[in-house]
Amino acid sequence: MNHIMSAQESTKRKQISPENLHISSFIIVRKNDDDSRILFLKASQNHPLPFRRGKLLLPAGMLAYGEHPKDAAQRILRDQLENSGNVGEPRFLEMQSYLGAHWDICFVFECKDTGGRVKGSKSPNFEGASYHDRNSLPRSEIAADHLEVLDSLKNLG
Repeated sequence: MNHIMSAQESTKRKQISPENLHISSFIIVRKNDDDSRILFLKASQNHPLPFRRGKLLLPAGMLAYGEHPKDAAQRILRDQLENSGNVGEPRFLEMQSYLGAHWDICFVFECKDTGGRVKGSKSPNFEGASYHDRNSLPRSEIAADHLEVLDSLKNLG
């Protein structure tokens, strides 16, 4: 079988651009080692994406060009959590991919809140933080794309 793509086939393929490819790191912050509670931030009215305002979000963000996904996860925690020094080192869980309005490649990490001391966000894009049991999440309050990441997780213990 010939695996060389014809000129006609290649013109049907969409070129990758910043408008149609989003590479992100999502961080599942657990309250402690044996806990099933996950940290969510509540998007404020200042959040840059109107459809997320008032919704619960996982700490997450897009990678800068050339940024390593784990470095992005650490940056996101520093930028989004008021007292990120209480959060342990992010550990890679898995990579996910979604195709919708654009192509999302998501690196999902997990870390622990050492002592359950994460209480809020220092970013004006968020108005608070709260833990919710992963077995009884307030699904209607969580942004759809963040819920999709959670629902697709295979490795969350």
